[in-house]
Amino acid sequence: MTQIHHEVLIVGGGFGGYYAAHELSRHKIPVAVIDTRGYQTFQPLLYQAATGLIEPDDLDFHLSEMKRVTSVADTVTAVDVAAPAVSTASGVTVTCDQLVLAPGATVDFFGVTGAADHTFPLYTGADARAIKDRLQSLFLHGDGPVRIAVVGAGATGVEITGALVDVTQEILPRTFPDSPKRSVELNLIDHGTAPLRSMSAESQQTAQTVLTDAGVVFHLGRDVTAVSDQGVTLDDGTSVPSDLTVWAGGLSVQGPQLDPEPTRGHGGRILIDADLRLPGHEGVYCIGDAAADRENPLPQLGSVAKQQGLHAGRSIRRQREGKTPQPFRYRDMGDMAMIRHDQAVVEMGRHHREVTGTPAYGMWLGLHAYLLPGESNRLEALHDWVHELSTGTSQFLTD
Repeated sequence: MTQIHHEVLIVGGGFGGYYAAHELSRHKIPVAVIDTRGYQTFQPLLYQAATGLIEPDDLDFHLSEMKRVTSVADTVTAVDVAAPAVSTASGVTVTCDQLVLAPGATVDFFGVTGAADHTFPLYTGADARAIKDRLQSLFLHGDGPVRIAVVGAGATGVEITGALVDVTQEILPRTFPDSPKRSVELNLIDHGTAPLRSMSAESQQTAQTVLTDAGVVFHLGRDVTAVSDQGVTLDDGTSVPSDLTVWAGGLSVQGPQLDPEPTRGHGGRILIDADLRLPGHEGVYCIGDAAADRENPLPQLGSVAKQQGLHAGRSIRRQREGKTPQPFRYRDMGDMAMIRHDQAVVEMGRHHREVTGTPAYGMWLGLHAYLLPGESNRLEALHDWVHELSTGTSQFLTD
């Protein structure tokens, strides 16, 4: 077995891992990142890739493009927390002085019968491509109504539902004007009593009103008990016919095996101290979707992972200078969600001051263009948006 050593090692190249590496690189500290794919996918825009509004490849940023960052495309299978060291699927053992665990999370089907086999999750670029291919096939090659169900009415569920409205009602007919016109039945299902449950009542109402006016049927306060190739069954016995079922129902942690096994909380999240370190291991940090502060668990959001990644990078720099890491303090910058191509809700700052409509839409586009890693990625995304807004057609829904 090959053994190598890095001063700082990061497991996972998502938001948390990327920003930790970025912070260390900025201070000229060499770092290695092990990620199964070797690149980060900008997940907030996956719903646009899934509906043909943007090219999926434009959301991928190769970690090797960062200076002083060694990117390793491999899968970590086990972590020796005490050493610290990791073992990979290729048979390599990597030791390090400081370790950042940012393995992210994976789709959780919550044991629902048939969900893993008959739904389309939206968590990776491959997921987005699968939804796009299925949508195009249904629209161009079938007959009768196109029936779509989305499970989960958080930000991902609301955004993909709104994009599906825009694409099926406007963009696909314009992109393929000679294709037969198809009616669309769109259903949005959630066990909560309102969409966007993490946002204000005003934002929830705005989202529900805009989507209802567009023809979306809501099934709120309902759990999904089974999914088949015919559709979705709800806990009250209702059957929702569906030719395409998108799963936006939640996440769970499924990272490498850790030894010793840490204490875990809800959803398998690893419980960490206030400074983001594993209890009893001063050189091991855990951040992002896989981690939860034992006193104040934060939501599994990209903004949380980003801030934790930056903090972990600063803390490692402090340790290298002989200083003690400081507790992590999350800055609530607000929240936002796109509803349709010209409608969004934005809650600004710690007090969540609400902005809606076209101004919120502009703010959403600007922020996501800014956050998208890689200059070429930003330019390509802006080009894609300008094309769709100016022509009303898609470059990426091709026959």
